[in-house]
Amino acid sequence: MLYIIIIFGLVAVVLVVLAILKAKLAGSGAKAGVYYLKKSLFTPAERSFLGVLEPVLPPGVRVFGKVRLEDIFGVVKGLNASERQSARNRINRKHVDFLLVRATDLAPIAGIELDDSSHEEEERQERDAFVDSAFASASLPLLHVAVQQSYKPADVKAKVASLFSTT
Repeated sequence: MLYIIIIFGLVAVVLVVLAILKAKLAGSGAKAGVYYLKKSLFTPAERSFLGVLEPVLPPGVRVFGKVRLEDIFGVVKGLNASERQSARNRINRKHVDFLLVRATDLAPIAGIELDDSSHEEEERQERDAFVDSAFASASLPLLHVAVQQSYKPADVKAKVASLFSTT
């Protein structure tokens, strides 16, 4: 009889521990089944352009994809808390398609936006104008490249070279 009480006690302790662990895991963020893994970080058009871009980069330059503007730009001091938060909100959910950086210290050199037909929509044009102004405000060049079926490496190399002649 004592063994049965001990076994029930141990089972009860194990169940309580499991319930606590389950509650902690459930409260730690993502619910099971809410997220899925995307097939690729880039669209087919972005992958195509990246395949031509990487080989034509000058020595000492690397490329990162889909970098948030908030990771590139900071908000100037001297704003009140509301203005500062508003400025951060405008950059924290936007990204640039490609960011060229100096390989030695990963300092941003220039951005590249790949423009497909969605960039003709009014809302997208407003977003693009904002992104353009953020880059200009920080004196960081931004190159817009129209999406194409294929890219000539020499043309991409020339466009990239134009970025470095202005920096």
